[in-house]
Amino acid sequence: MGDALDAAAAEQPIRRIMKCQPVTVEQHDPLSEVAKELAANEIGVLLVSSPIGPVGMISERDVVAVVAAGGDLEREQVRSVMSVDLVTAASTESIASVGRLMIDAGVRHVAIRGDDGRITGLVSIRDVLDAVLA
Repeated sequence: MGDALDAAAAEQPIRRIMKCQPVTVEQHDPLSEVAKELAANEIGVLLVSSPIGPVGMISERDVVAVVAAGGDLEREQVRSVMSVDLVTAASTESIASVGRLMIDAGVRHVAIRGDDGRITGLVSIRDVLDAVLA
């Protein structure tokens, strides 16, 4: 028997499963700093911040792509490989609707906005799957 879908869980607000305040890096940080933060926090994505607020995300896949291409993690900066199309969802949206957003946008992570519009957490596709599979 396979896992069953928990429809009630899918309708819960996404804030129920979001991770705490995201770990951030700056656009001009070297990718070596990204690798250190990802490893130290045992996560797969960092929010890229600036004085005006979040401007994107950078993931472990982005870092691996640079390494595979022979890039230097000390010289390459976050801004050269980060995703600038930050996909967000309100903390009140359902887990199912955020999962659908991820599929439609082709992303594995979504930044969650609190009532004040500020980013308060991150959710991964794995978080969504864990929540809806019983």
